[in-house]
Amino acid sequence: MALRTGLYYPYVHLRDESWAKAAALYWRNLARVVPDGFPVRDREVVRELNQGSGFLVDTDPRQAAEAVAPKFVAAVRDNAEALRDRFAVRGRALAEAAPRLAPTTRSLTGLYPQEVPGELQHAWEESGLATLDWSRNHRGAWVAVDPALAWAYKCAITHELARRTALTPVTDQVDAHSATGDWTSERIADVLLDRAAPAVGHETAEARVAMMAVRCVLPADLGHVPVEKIIRLRTQYADEFVAFAAAVDAAAADVMEVAGEVTDRAAFELHLQAAFDLHVAQPLEALRKAIHGLKMETVSTAFTIKPEATVSGAGLGMLFGGTATAVGAGIAFTALATRQAAARERDSLVASSPAGYLLRVEKELKPATVLRRAGRVVARTAGVGV
Repeated sequence: MALRTGLYYPYVHLRDESWAKAAALYWRNLARVVPDGFPVRDREVVRELNQGSGFLVDTDPRQAAEAVAPKFVAAVRDNAEALRDRFAVRGRALAEAAPRLAPTTRSLTGLYPQEVPGELQHAWEESGLATLDWSRNHRGAWVAVDPALAWAYKCAITHELARRTALTPVTDQVDAHSATGDWTSERIADVLLDRAAPAVGHETAEARVAMMAVRCVLPADLGHVPVEKIIRLRTQYADEFVAFAAAVDAAAADVMEVAGEVTDRAAFELHLQAAFDLHVAQPLEALRKAIHGLKMETVSTAFTIKPEATVSGAGLGMLFGGTATAVGAGIAFTALATRQAAARERDSLVASSPAGYLLRVEKELKPATVLRRAGRVVARTAGVGV
C-alpha cells in the first residue's frame, strides 16, 4: 500500500481551510516545502489541526533545489532572449502581500533566498529575469521573479522532492501546469514559452481519487465543522481507513493501467471517474443499502418472532402472572438479542467495506437537526446505527 503522505505545493501555507480539513481526512500526513528559516505563519485552523494530530511535516527543499537549479540554468542559457521577452523584471512592481504564485498576476513573486541556489539566482539576474527584494529583511534578499517562472520552479522542486521521498504531490490550486512529469531543461523552456500542453496528471491519480472520495461525503459547510471532529475521525477509525486506502490504491492503479499513455485531459478525466465509481462510489452506495436493509430486517425480526417461544418470555410470564407481561418481556429480550446480532453484522459490514470509512465520515460530519441527532443516538444504542 502506498505511503499515506501527500506533498503539498506550490505554497508553504495552506490557503483553503476547508481543503485542509478534507485533506486531513485522507492523508495521514501532509508534507510541505519549507526552506530553512522560512517564517511560517499558519492560520488558526491549520495550527489546531496540526497540534491535534501532527498532520503537517515540514520538508527542506535545499537538496531538491540544488538538483533542479542546473536545469533552469540550462533553460535560461538556451532560451535567454525568448524568456527575457516574456519574463523580464525591468519596470515590474513587487507584490505588496506575502509571496503569491497565481499565474494571472503580473506583479513579481518573491522566492525565499534559501530555496534558490546561487548559480540559478545569478543566471536569472544576469538575464534580467530576477531582481533582489530587500524589503522583507529576513535572512537576505528575496529573489523576485515573474509569477509564472516561480510557479514552474516550485513545481519542478516538488517533482524532485516527490521522486526522492516517494510522497504524492497534491495541491488545492487549479493551475496551468502541475508538478508531474520530468522537468528537464527542454520541458522547462517549453512550459514557460507555452510550447507544451499541460500535463494530465497521471502521477497524481491517487491524490485525485482520494480527494474525490472524501469530498463526496463532506457537508457543504465544512468550514464550520470543528477541528476536533476531524481529529477524532483521523484517530478513531484506523481499521476502516486501511480498507478505504486500499480502494484508493486500486482505483489509482486502474487509472494508470488504462490511461497511463493518455495525453488528452478530458479522456483522462473519464478514466479517473470510471475508476472512482468502480472502487469507491459503488461500494459506498452498496454499503448504505446494506446498512439500511439491516435496520429494516432488525425491526421486522424483532416484532414478528413469537415471544411465547422464548424461554425468557415464558419464565417472566409465570413470574409476573400475566400473559401481557410475558409477551412484552419476550419481545424485549428477543429484540435485544436481534439488535446485538445486527450490531455485529453492521460492524462487520463497515469494517470490511472499502467505503466503511467514508460512511463514518459522512455520519460524523453531516449536519443534523436535534431530532435527527436524537434518533442517531437511539439507533446506536439499539445497535443498528453507524
